[in-house]
Amino acid sequence: MSASARPLGRLAFSSTLVIALTLVLDGVTWAAEPAATAAAAVLGGDPRSEGTGPGLVGSPLIVLAAVIILGLMTVLLTALVVRFGRRG
Repeated sequence: MSASARPLGRLAFSSTLVIALTLVLDGVTWAAEPAATAAAAVLGGDPRSEGTGPGLVGSPLIVLAAVIILGLMTVLLTALVVRFGRRG
């Protein structure tokens, strides 16, 4: 083996060793995890409310207005940067 091939051989060996150890340790970790229980918890309705069923949480119209305003501000700021950012 030439002198220039030795570092590549070491790199290949160490990479293979790290991958093999990772796979072994992952296998040990997966084997140690407990299995899921057979009994499932039954939850009714939307977990964000008092069990009244699905619905909108918060103020969706305010959020929609904020998103539109943010978009318009982004367009305006981009236009200003393009207009006044030119050099020459």
